[in-house]
Amino acid sequence: MENLDPELRFLMAISYPVWPVSLLMVGTRLRKERFIRYHGYQALYLGICGTVIYLVAGPLLRLIPFIGPLLLRLGVMVWVVFELLLAIRCWQGDYFRVPLIYDLAQGLME
Repeated sequence: MENLDPELRFLMAISYPVWPVSLLMVGTRLRKERFIRYHGYQALYLGICGTVIYLVAGPLLRLIPFIGPLLLRLGVMVWVVFELLLAIRCWQGDYFRVPLIYDLAQGLME
């Protein structure tokens, strides 16, 4: 468990579901803290990847009658639950790796 102020842990936790917050965390002097740098870049990359996937897959799925929009809504709900679970683990002070995303962000975390 990381020994950080509860306010900073809250900001890091909220940066998973609301990824622009991670820009604030990694773009300021707060990124000197290892925990903030680690989760900030991971949340940033995860948010950008999720947004790109939604912007590409969303219009394509909407072209499929009935089942496409249903799959899109289901995907968004699963994504939101996944992000909330990551936020809870971050709030608890855990270091965890999101597959593929960690590998992309690892160079900036160190």
